[in-house]
Amino acid sequence: MEEGIFSHIISASERAIQDSKSFPFHRYLFDTVDEASTNFYNGIYGLRGIGKTVMLLQLAGKKKHSIYIPADATYLLQDTLYDIVSHVIARGYENIFIDEIHARKDWTIDLKTLFDEGKRNIFFSGSSTMEMKKGADLSRRAIMHELKPASFREYLNIKKNAGLEKISLENLFSKDKRQKIAIRNQKWKEFVQEYYRYGGVLYEDAQKAFPKPISNSLEKIISVDLAPLRELNVKVENDIYKLLYKIAESGPYEASYTSLANYLGISKATVIRLLSDLEKTGLLKQVFPCGSGFKKEPKLYLRIPFRYALNEMSARRTDVGAVREEFFVNNVDVECYYKTQRGVKTPDFMVKGNTIEVGGESKKPSAADYLAVDGFSFTENKVPLFLFGFLY
Repeated sequence: MEEGIFSHIISASERAIQDSKSFPFHRYLFDTVDEASTNFYNGIYGLRGIGKTVMLLQLAGKKKHSIYIPADATYLLQDTLYDIVSHVIARGYENIFIDEIHARKDWTIDLKTLFDEGKRNIFFSGSSTMEMKKGADLSRRAIMHELKPASFREYLNIKKNAGLEKISLENLFSKDKRQKIAIRNQKWKEFVQEYYRYGGVLYEDAQKAFPKPISNSLEKIISVDLAPLRELNVKVENDIYKLLYKIAESGPYEASYTSLANYLGISKATVIRLLSDLEKTGLLKQVFPCGSGFKKEPKLYLRIPFRYALNEMSARRTDVGAVREEFFVNNVDVECYYKTQRGVKTPDFMVKGNTIEVGGESKKPSAADYLAVDGFSFTENKVPLFLFGFLY
């Protein structure tokens, strides 16, 4: 490596780590990665725009003898990842933080070689598709951590300096405890609509320029992040956009693979593969039905705030019922959904053995164990919906 390029890496790293100090809040995964075993490499993957780069820089700022390397930087393209890392380690750097590592074609081979040579303390990040690309060899050498989009709690802490602590699901299911929690946090419910529209991703200009930053991110997800998973052409990209617009404009969506295939003019098998690929990028979440005896077709949810952005781009109204469920699914680890049966009122979701129905504040009591509702009602088995955004 040329000395001038090495000097550039050092100065750029120091500047980036210093700049990251203007972001004092840590994402929920920070401590997990910080305390992870250094017997393995640690990789962070997830949707674009959710804070992977900032988290790497914050970790680098906390650990001694650290250096940050943006793998996609043009001034580094003439050197292999192996040569870059070997060089900085030889110069005394002990903790290596590599961002956008998937930009390097042979990154898995380079990391495998470095690991086998005994070089440790490497942390890296990339798009969610990289988890599928890392290969069997690297899977024995790296711990992969998924960074989810910002929860409602994290959004409030980052954007409103709220200083909110996590809430356990068990406390929300306790009538006495959730009442106290609701009263203590009632002022934050007014920001739910803002979160629906701008939350999840953390672009600084998301509100001012909405939906442009989300549109730009969507273009990169489709043209770059999907590329390792499938061959892309104009027809495929158009089909993906049509599929996403269809999901965004719909109400709570029980997908019919056949109807989507007819709508797009493609095979049912291709629809299933497209949905799976979109889920791997982190853009889409599929929730499959509980039980058996019927078609295992999922409900489809977008990551917040892509539904609002897509509908704004197409000048369509966003269905409030879909947004409520999407908020719940984005913030809660949902096990499955209950398929609607004719003449039978069913709950919406199963969460840790509890049935939960999502709806408006006037939602009537039902057979569900709990009702997650708009507003501030916590009587009977009702839980204010916004509190489910405080779980991580």
